[in-house]
Amino acid sequence: MSEGDREQEALLNFIGDLYDAAADPAGWQPIAAKLAHLFDCESCLLHLVNTAAGRDRFLGVTENFPARFWADYQSYYYQHDQWAVGAAGNLGRAFLGDEIAPADWIEKSPFINEFAAGAEVYSAVAAGFVIGATRLGLVGVHRPKGRAGFAEADRAKLDTLIPHLTRAIKLTLCLSAAEISHQASLEALERTGTAVIAVDRSGSILFANRLALAQMRQAAELDAFQGRFSATDRHAAARLAFLIQNVADTAAGLGAAGAGGAIAISRGGGRLPLALQVVPFRPATIGFGAPVPAALVFLRDPEMPSQATEILQDLFGLTPAQAAVAAKLADGRTQAEVAAILRISVHTVRDHLKAIFAKTGTSHQSQLVALLLRSVAGMI
Repeated sequence: MSEGDREQEALLNFIGDLYDAAADPAGWQPIAAKLAHLFDCESCLLHLVNTAAGRDRFLGVTENFPARFWADYQSYYYQHDQWAVGAAGNLGRAFLGDEIAPADWIEKSPFINEFAAGAEVYSAVAAGFVIGATRLGLVGVHRPKGRAGFAEADRAKLDTLIPHLTRAIKLTLCLSAAEISHQASLEALERTGTAVIAVDRSGSILFANRLALAQMRQAAELDAFQGRFSATDRHAAARLAFLIQNVADTAAGLGAAGAGGAIAISRGGGRLPLALQVVPFRPATIGFGAPVPAALVFLRDPEMPSQATEILQDLFGLTPAQAAVAAKLADGRTQAEVAAILRISVHTVRDHLKAIFAKTGTSHQSQLVALLLRSVAGMI
């Protein structure tokens, strides 16, 4: 294999590594060292600049930079960084460090002779590129004093990489934002006591949050045999399967539009039924394949406690016993039921209730329950 072929193979391998890193923000740190190695160097910086907020974020830094690099740069040396200024003024193309700096900058600048010297940085090939309306990407590869500077071949190599760096960083930001949104949505559902299950047209479970997994394990009326969500009652199972198929077809753009529906699954023994709602779901894609048309099943157990006694204590200064009574009342229990569950007398429940009225500023039970359900405690 010729030297040119080896260089081309190394470049292609790096581009593959770049897109692998895009799917994992933690994967950017080794990318800096790999990029430096591609240029026969030991020094590289990859970072983002938020032009609206005036903040930088390092994606990858090689080991030659000291631990205080970021703090020192932000506090003082950024104002002397002619390479960053040059990159921002020549977006979308690579440049050699001595092209965009004043003639005597390298010899006299505190950025080079104080700050960069500690990292053995003296010459550079660098580039700036647009990531978004308020974000710029900056990349710099460096060599120490005493080594030959960079040449036109290095500039051409970095020019080849700029489109790939741009796409990979955009993908990283998109995936990071999607993950935050995903986690926030899941946490919100958990806090509202809602179990959520995503299933395909056949009922095969694609995803279930923590609460859904717990309820599927505990509820004898639900069936998840071989990963397929259903009900143990034959009639309820048929109704659920129909709803799932109907809304999955809607999500796929097939057949008549179906907005979904609800189903109550009886539990017997005087227990309140499980309530299920089925709605269409077509998850958005972020660049990898096509979304799977599916159905979302929201599951609520009306007997599951919806109030957190610790939160009630903090909010209204209730004692643990008072908070326990308040939580049960907010769950729709009668005073007699609360007494039986907590193993206290109805008289004691009424005594607690009087104290709760005083502390919450309410005067009757329905007003108290409305207050509790509208408070943040109702989210737990």
